[in-house]
Amino acid sequence: MSTPNTTRLRDLIAAVRQCKTAAEERALINRESAHIREAFRENRPFLRTRNMLKLLYISMLGYPTEFGQVEVLSLLAQADYAGKRVGYLTLQMVLDENDEVLTLSENHIKKDLTQGQSLIQSMALNVVANIASEVMARDMLDEISKLVTSSNAYLGKKACLAAIRIVKKIPDYAEIFLETFSNLFLERTPSVLICSVTLVNECLQLPQGEQFLSKYRLMANAAVRVLKQLVLSSRVTDQDVCGISDPFLQVKILEFMRLIGKGSPVTSEALNDVLAQVLTNTDGSRNVGSAVQYECVRTIYAIEGDEGLRTLGINTIGRFLSSTDNNLRFVALQSLLNYSSRDADAVREHQYTILDCLKDVDISIRRRAVDLTVALVNEKNVRLLVPDLISYLTVCVEEMREDVTLHLCRIIESKSPSTEWRVELSLRLLRLAKQYAPIDFATRFIALLSNESTEIQTSAVLSMWEEASYPFDALHQSRKAFLLAAVWGIGEYADLLIPAKGLKPEDVAICIADITNNSAFNMIKCYGLTALMKIASRFPSTKTTVLPVFANYATCLDCELQQRACEYTSLLESFPEEATFSFSRMPPIYQADEEEDSVQPVPEVNLPPEFLQQQAAVALDDLFNVNANTSLAASSSGNKNIQHTAADIDDLFSTKREEASDTTASYLNSNGPTIANTTLGTTVLAAEPTKDSVAAVPVFNCDDLSVSVSGVEKEGLIATNIIVESKIDTPLENLTIQVAVPKTCTLEIGSLPSTVIPAHGRMVHHCTVDNRKNTKNPHLLMLRIKLLYTVNGTPRSQLLQVSQEV
Repeated sequence: MSTPNTTRLRDLIAAVRQCKTAAEERALINRESAHIREAFRENRPFLRTRNMLKLLYISMLGYPTEFGQVEVLSLLAQADYAGKRVGYLTLQMVLDENDEVLTLSENHIKKDLTQGQSLIQSMALNVVANIASEVMARDMLDEISKLVTSSNAYLGKKACLAAIRIVKKIPDYAEIFLETFSNLFLERTPSVLICSVTLVNECLQLPQGEQFLSKYRLMANAAVRVLKQLVLSSRVTDQDVCGISDPFLQVKILEFMRLIGKGSPVTSEALNDVLAQVLTNTDGSRNVGSAVQYECVRTIYAIEGDEGLRTLGINTIGRFLSSTDNNLRFVALQSLLNYSSRDADAVREHQYTILDCLKDVDISIRRRAVDLTVALVNEKNVRLLVPDLISYLTVCVEEMREDVTLHLCRIIESKSPSTEWRVELSLRLLRLAKQYAPIDFATRFIALLSNESTEIQTSAVLSMWEEASYPFDALHQSRKAFLLAAVWGIGEYADLLIPAKGLKPEDVAICIADITNNSAFNMIKCYGLTALMKIASRFPSTKTTVLPVFANYATCLDCELQQRACEYTSLLESFPEEATFSFSRMPPIYQADEEEDSVQPVPEVNLPPEFLQQQAAVALDDLFNVNANTSLAASSSGNKNIQHTAADIDDLFSTKREEASDTTASYLNSNGPTIANTTLGTTVLAAEPTKDSVAAVPVFNCDDLSVSVSGVEKEGLIATNIIVESKIDTPLENLTIQVAVPKTCTLEIGSLPSTVIPAHGRMVHHCTVDNRKNTKNPHLLMLRIKLLYTVNGTPRSQLLQVSQEV
């Protein structure tokens, strides 16, 4: 048998470093892996440690080493310390909690934890603290819970670290360790104390630790005593860092105070003094002291601290902004941003320093400075901060401009001190933000401008003209939102712009036409065509400029542009007076709130056609005050003879067949007018009326209006006029007339001539009723009419029924 290779680790490292290419290195590693595999197969204990170290090095280089992982168990089983040390080191470096080899090694770990050699016990504790799985955590609980209270400080601190791993894997075990540390701050060894406090902090943050908060709040005075000794101590110890006494322990104690003081005013009161001492006595000129002060401020804001202490914390964090360390400045900006919602006034004391951070080279600091500046804006400092943010918008990098623009839009709309200021800053932002300005902001600006005074409108349109009147170039192309507002404003307020600026109407029309023709956005083209139409309708001399533009877009492939161009051309050429009226000054635009704008999505429902037909029949019957059963019976009787159909119609209107000749017309009003009955002799028209002169019969009367009906029957078709006359001094607005007929009839109703009836005016509504299927009485006109209208904005409705022969 050949002698296995006995190359030492240092020789392998030197050979790897001498390799010139990756292929040469792979060949060397393959040869060495083969030698190690052969040595493991021959089971030579005196070479196992050396080969495992080489295997660990090969694993660190990134090559596969699974073939030798089982040999870790052999090293753990050795009695000598050197073998166990290499075995535990390989176990932590090569394996993780999901490897099966770790499960096989649990017995060796449990055995080493219970023996008396502290060095071997510490190595086993390291394995549990680093790679223990959930199964291993359950198995090692008893041994770890005993070692956390060990008198050996070296074992005690490592056992606490292993306990932290167990608690993270199995949170239910937190109660066991919280019961153990009843006298937490009696420990004098700094290393054991910091590990113990870390374990307690980890347990108290879990839901299982909430029930122990009252117990640990009793230790507040002990924690204050220990922290005060560290802050005020003048002794130099091994744990000091840059003149700060054991800063790591201070941070852990501050975290402990943060947990026990949250939600407890009594405990917080006991902690206030020592927290103030930490802030004032800690040297913050170096990162170590700044870290302690930062944790102290976090604790102040977590507990129920008083206002003076919080202000001291804000001022301490504010001093970080003057540091040259970018990390410290970033932490300061983020902290001030978090605390600005609670103590905004204290943070605003540092607003000038925050504004200086907008000029920092680091983009992450500039982002946080922008967010913090936006959070600090209120009605008092908005005039100061918003111009600075707009100026910053011109110099910031491209990837930040969109965020800055959105912040500015929100501030200008929500915190503007006056309308003049909002209009001025909105126009300035629209010009500078270019393509990053949202279209919604421009449309809301248009709505705002339509509600303002003539002076503000004139000032705004002059400002927009100064920018829009330049020859169209790439800068105009990038200002989509600004051009949208400018085209609308110039078109709407051209009558204000022309005398104020001393312009000719043709110059304004040429400018709008230039923007319309050269813009790449259809929305701006649509606004431009409408603006040209407004200018041409008010200033006829501009038609020679406007009509060629409309002719150009009359053949456009875009349907919206083509339709507008054709309609506007027809209005200008054929109906100039109507065009002047239609494109006069717009009324103020109502701007709905966000809550009113929010529309709930309509759920999608798939219903069969039969069900929809039944629902339509029920809706029609409801208009005639008939129950659903009657409606369904009437709708299903289509195949019956005409006599049954006539009977159903009589029943629909609550009349009997033998009483058809004495049918009456009842008049119903939803607002409670007088109900009147008119007999046939009163309601019947002339025996042989002519189409040109038919007497109207009054059928309804109330305080607001009166209704008359006239009709002419010819071959089963009844031409009906519904005449509505107003009786009040106020116009009837938003008028809607709804008419229903029986199922045997069909109705053809025309459009309303107007939705407004002037005071004491009248309106005639035409409709045609096809009554040919009513063979029993084709001359009987049966209608149910509903009138909807508003008086001084108050909605009203009237309901009436007509049954008369014509």
